Parts: sequence; structure tokens; C-alpha cells
Amino acid sequence: MEFIIITAIIIFYGFSYYYKKRIAPKIKGALGEYRVAYKLKRLNKKEYIVLNDILLKYGNSTTQIDHIVISRSGIFVIETKNYKGWIHGHQNSEYWTQTIYKHKKKLRNPIKQNWVHVFAIKKTLSEFNYIKYFPIVVFTGSGILKNITTTLPVIYKKNLLKTIKNLNKEEHLSYKQIKLISNKLHKNNIVDRKEYRNHSKQVSKQVQERKIKEKLKICPRCGNKLIYKRGKYGNFYGCQNFPKCKYTLN
Repeated sequence: MEFIIITAIIIFYGFSYYYKKRIAPKIKGALGEYRVAYKLKRLNKKEYIVLNDILLKYGNSTTQIDHIVISRSGIFVIETKNYKGWIHGHQNSEYWTQTIYKHKKKLRNPIKQNWVHVFAIKKTLSEFNYIKYFPIVVFTGSGILKNITTTLPVIYKKNLLKTIKNLNKEEHLSYKQIKLISNKLHKNNIVDRKEYRNHSKQVSKQVQERKIKEKLKICPRCGNKLIYKRGKYGNFYGCQNFPKCKYTLN
């Protein structure tokens, strides 16, 4: 009987740990994306085409894009984050910080994540080299943006439509071109669930490899050494190969 109880406790805590580390973040992220997708439905369908949850090939891997909004001004590439606590970060840092009371956690810089999405879309739409891109990071949870240093929009969900409309000033594309762009992205969107699973495994592998290199003070981007430096916004580790490589670690 004692063995059964101990086994049940181990299974319970094992599942709780797995849920907390693997399942809960995915549910939370999906909820944030749903809220933004619902918000984007309010855009005028005659002026905007909205695509949600797009998976594109990027080099030898894939990248998942939360939301794409195509307008006459260009393409809005939206990265959604659903966090709580205080969020601190600089647009050039590799990581941002989430503070909940005295607990601090590192987060991947969402601006840099979103630039990968922009580059993947550019590669997919290489024949449309006249498109203007507008990367936006949207926070949907109860998180409070503190000390965010950036020239790009990092906003709350309530400000999303206003931000898009304010940036959608100059008309560079015809409606026919907008439809062609939308069709090309739809055509290249990967809908195979096996590919989605491979994408998740690939992201997890990349995160683990990055962490190992950072602990060894090796630049994950180019393989050179990370050197301790003092900067305007605090102390950090920077790549020895600067300015060719601008990787930084707080």
C-alpha cells in the first residue's frame, strides 16, 4: 500500500511539473493569441487582410508567426505575449526580465523574435521587394511594461488597432497586390501537424543549445567569446566580434 501511495505522489508531482513547464505556457500563449486575433477582426475587411498562426520555412528550420496584417501601407507583423508582473527590456538585449515580487525570470527579447518573423516573410515574398514592414509586439496579460527602451511599438492589446491605423498612412499597395501577397503566404503556410511538432522540438533544442553556450560565455550567434563590459544601461556580456556581431547578454 505504501508503495502505491509513493508512486501516486511521484506521478502527481511529475505531471504537475510537466504541466507547469510544458502545457501551461502553451495554453497561456494560445489564449493571448486568441485575444489578439479576436481584436483584429474589428479591422475593416476592405482595407486589411488578417492572417493568424502562420508557420513558414526559414532556412533549414521553420518559424511560427502569431499574426500578419496586410494593408495598403505594408505588412504588420505582430508578436503576442501573455505575461504577468513587471516587464523590463531594451530592444538590443538578447533577454528581457519579468519581475513578480522578488522573483526575476529571463524572457527572450520579443522584438528580436519578431525580426526573425519579418525576415522569414521577406524571404517568402522575395518578388515583392517594395513592401514596407511594421513589426509590433503586443502584451495581452496583466503584465506592466516598465523601463522598455525601444524605437519600435511595444504596446498593450487595447492600443493595437489604434497603432495599426496610425501607421497605415501612406498607400504603397493596391488591393490586387494585397490579395496576391495574402495568397502567397497562404500557399507557403505549413499546416501539417507533424511539421508543427517538429517546430516545437526544434525551438526547445535551440533554447537548450543557447543556454549551454551562454553558460560557457560563448556567443550563440557566431561562436566567439562573450566579454564582460560596462554600458549606459548597466553591465553586460558582449560578443568579442563586435560590431560585426551585436549579441549581448545581461
